This record gives sequence, structure tokens and C-alpha cells, in this order.
Amino acid sequence: MRHERNCGALLLLAGVAAFACRRPDYFPLKDNQVWRYAATGCEVLPPHTIETESLTYAIAVTGSAVEPGLGRVYEVRIRRGDEPYMAFFFRKTRDALFVLPASHLDGLEPTSGWVKLLELPLRVGAFWYGDEERSVSFEVMARETVEASMGRFRDCFRIRIHAPEPYLIDVWLAPDAGIIRWNRRFSASWFEVAERILR
Repeated sequence: MRHERNCGALLLLAGVAAFACRRPDYFPLKDNQVWRYAATGCEVLPPHTIETESLTYAIAVTGSAVEPGLGRVYEVRIRRGDEPYMAFFFRKTRDALFVLPASHLDGLEPTSGWVKLLELPLRVGAFWYGDEERSVSFEVMARETVEASMGRFRDCFRIRIHAPEPYLIDVWLAPDAGIIRWNRRFSASWFEVAERILR
């Protein structure tokens, strides 16, 4: 009886240790998942006027399939309001997350191949180029706690994406939750902030 209790305690400890050592997923992808966002677009007009626009976004994983040589590939579609906006394909490896744009991104031409979106594990100060042409780069700016309408998220990484000027985006990724906030600058006078919402 004592032997069985000791084995049970050891198994419990092993399970707790395995969970504690598990690396959090900063970009979880599951079929049929939907992330929703409330956003505000702002345009600065001369001389001192700011026009704002309220927007909603939905990022949906519409399906996945195992592709030879690539592993599991996820199709992700983004809606802006009620309209289709962008489409992407994502795939993960042990040390990276890759994205393949399937449509134009706000007037920027899609790249010819897979872009390394995340270099894993994430760490502050990490910097990498997304493609061989070095047309887009990524930098882990900080690890911080984010207060959002959905609650408090600890250990969030803020990733800065540098694309051809003047496009710039900061994205906050929460462990096992994914994107919870972004700030995008499209030009010197137009930018957008967005935050994850429940519905």
C-alpha cells in the first residue's frame, strides 16, 4: 500500500514538473478558433484635427491540413467589420512560426515565400529577418504585463515588425492566448490601435 502511495506521489510530481517545464505557446492555432478585436483608427489632419474610426476585426483559423514537407498548415482569414480583409497560411516548427501571405497586406505586395514571424523561444532583444530579401524584420522589444479589457496578462512579449517605411506595427503576445493588442502605423498621419475582446 505504501509502495502504491509513493508511486502515486512520484507520478503526480512528474506531472507537475512536466507542466512547469512546458514552454508557453505565444501563438496558439486550433481549427475553428476565432479571436476578436475592437480597434480605433486615427488620422491626424492639419492643422490640429484628429479623425477617428471604430473598427472590429475577427481572426479565424478556418482549417488545417498536413502538407508533405511542411507539417500542419493552418489557413487563417481576417475580417474587418463584415468584409473579408486578408488571408494567410501559418505553419510551426519547434523553433519558429512561419506565415505565407495569401493576399495583399494594405497595399504591400505579398512576399514570394514563407516569412519567419516568430523565432522561438522568444527572448527580449532577439532580432531576425523574416525573409531572404530582408524586406521585413522583427524585434522582441520587451516582456511586460498588459492590462486589457479581457483582464491582466503577464509575461507578454512585445514584438516590433519593421516593414518598408512608413509601415510599423507593435504586437503584444500573451502566453497561451496569442495576440492581445496591436498598434499599427500606416503613415506619419494615420495609425490604428486594437485590443482583444471576448465577443
